[in-house]
Amino acid sequence: MPRFNRDYRLLVGHPGQKGVEIVPPMRITFEADKDTKEEPNVTKIRIWNLARDTRDAMEEPDTVAALYAGYAEEDGPLLLAYGTVSEAWTYFDGPDVVTELEVLDGYAEIRDTVVSLGYGPGARASTIARDLARQMGLRLNMAADVPDRVWQNGYSYYGAARVALHKIVQGTGLEWSIQNGELQIIPRLGTTPRQAFVLAADSGLIGYPERMRKGAREKARVKDQRSGDNKDIVSAKQQIDGWRVKSLLLPTLNPGDLVKLESRTIEGWFRIEALHHTGDWGGPGDWQTELELVDRNAPPRKKKDSK
Repeated sequence: MPRFNRDYRLLVGHPGQKGVEIVPPMRITFEADKDTKEEPNVTKIRIWNLARDTRDAMEEPDTVAALYAGYAEEDGPLLLAYGTVSEAWTYFDGPDVVTELEVLDGYAEIRDTVVSLGYGPGARASTIARDLARQMGLRLNMAADVPDRVWQNGYSYYGAARVALHKIVQGTGLEWSIQNGELQIIPRLGTTPRQAFVLAADSGLIGYPERMRKGAREKARVKDQRSGDNKDIVSAKQQIDGWRVKSLLLPTLNPGDLVKLESRTIEGWFRIEALHHTGDWGGPGDWQTELELVDRNAPPRKKKDSK
């Protein structure tokens, strides 16, 4: 089914209070960058020609923003980005007045949450993660079968919640990030428990996948077999080897989700490593999602008729 009727809804305000709602025909643009790193995802939103009172309300400190976008032919606008408004300002662009917001997912929770944790012998990583999510005020997205480290002598910690999360996942083979106000904990290079999405020409795929290779983010410490010394080398398993693809806007996808890519040149199952949403309602800009897909296990199967 063609998807031409773009729709959006933007809510900005203080948590638990009635805020400002922006809907068509007000012009907005957005750029949302999401990945599986521990740092907050960043979304930039621009709104044209708001009333003065509305601009002032948006520029109050520590507001939160929820951006919904999508197509009227399907389910209408769906949650695409959420977070704390870290910066807000207004400027003139010719005859127009433009208000710009920078939204950081989980920014306030990461910045403000200090925890005091104490567990007896046999403490499990899953238990600690649930308590951390609760104290941070975040929903937890964690599969029941993730690796679960056990502290035989107990575990205690006092300090920033983000540091505790890093310590918990570092030795457990897990990774954490915040996606749309939800604490996501999954196996390193693993996928979320959300339902997989099939990306093909009839579900939004634009053009052809482009091969993508990136170097490792960090070095792996290994022991030299001859000298016995520890050395830092680049681990092949940490390098990114996958595909960059474009599609019509897919607001419900997030980093860590499982995707089956079906195109004329490649077919296989991939994990979303990162994605970039762009949208322009009321202007000439794109309404698209660009995804970085990485192979989780075996190499993808190339089509016999590919060139």
